[in-house]
Amino acid sequence: MPSCPGSLLQISLVTVGKIKDRELAHKARDFSGRIARDLRLNIVQVKDSTPEREAAGLLAHIKKHNGFVFALSERGHHYTSQQFAARLYGLGTQVSFILGGPFGLAPAVEQAVDELLALSSMTFPHEMAQVMLLEQLYRAVSIHHNRRYHK
Repeated sequence: MPSCPGSLLQISLVTVGKIKDRELAHKARDFSGRIARDLRLNIVQVKDSTPEREAAGLLAHIKKHNGFVFALSERGHHYTSQQFAARLYGLGTQVSFILGGPFGLAPAVEQAVDELLALSSMTFPHEMAQVMLLEQLYRAVSIHHNRRYHK
């Protein structure tokens, strides 16, 4: 279901744990603030724990979410920034992104989402992946609104 004109895109980022690195946390706040000018951004943190408990927390969010759900995985679909912007704004008004912790995502979580999304074929620390996703979301917003950020 494509987004309706005038309806505000709502994005949820569901992450395992908090960003502990101060510089990365600062960058995440910066991109979150920029994104929040154009859409509703909700960041939900699942407590870091055992892989089983993390999976249970992530699955609980997936089950109650009404929109499209991505999970980040190096095995996921690769998009250019322009393709990602078009995909994001073509999915409806509610989109969630699931980011695993240091142990990654349980197979049950990967199977419960609508699509696996790759930022790269490489593996990154989960804190860095969150900042990279926020940057790509900001870039997608900029592309969608024809702003100069994406050159």
